[in-house]
Amino acid sequence: ELKLGCLSWSESMMQWIKEGLEAKGYKVEIVMFDANQLPAMALKDGSIDGIIANHKPWVDTFNKKNNCDIQMVKPYHFYSFFAIYSSKHKKLSDLPQNAQITIPSDPTNLSRSLIILKEAGLITLGEKKGVFYTIIDIKNNPKNIKFIEAEITQTSRSLPDVDAVIATAYYIKEAAKADPKVFLFEDPQNRDFPLGLIVRGADVESPWAKEAINILRSEKNRARFNERYNGIYTLIN
Repeated sequence: ELKLGCLSWSESMMQWIKEGLEAKGYKVEIVMFDANQLPAMALKDGSIDGIIANHKPWVDTFNKKNNCDIQMVKPYHFYSFFAIYSSKHKKLSDLPQNAQITIPSDPTNLSRSLIILKEAGLITLGEKKGVFYTIIDIKNNPKNIKFIEAEITQTSRSLPDVDAVIATAYYIKEAAKADPKVFLFEDPQNRDFPLGLIVRGADVESPWAKEAINILRSEKNRARFNERYNGIYTLIN
């Protein structure tokens, strides 16, 4: 018997895993969460057995902060499209002085967002004062951009209200109802943030976890993935 956790965007993948595992005699219950960090907390605490929710650098940070061991089962399955989006401006140079930009508030994705803004030429960063970049590490901010921090699943909801947001393509489409292929700047590090099935360290080599990955990466489910996510997420070969 297994309990597997997901967020709204990863429910389809968990349903495919459930379908495949139950055909092999497992009993699987899917537990839905509505905030980015909750599945990992439940996995750490032992109330569920596996999740699809967070990228690998986020998991590594979570382990350090919580003195625990959750791991992404290899091979990693896909990566997300992360970018700067705007419903008010067509290019980066259109962003005005004192522009408001909503960015994710968790340490990993906040740091990632600041690097994106640096790569986009909007800010410069000084030396990191900790493991991750934070707002205080901004050295130059020529446009005097005002940053609004929000939970990563919520940044896209502020798209109509601010000059730009940093968000995943999935939430831009699902929450903001905008075209995820229309963006101001793509994160050049997208491939460095893989996603997949996450389990406790003790289960990373377990038969069920390996079976789950085989099910997820089957030709049938890879075709389902491409149809369901249509470029919002990209499979890793």
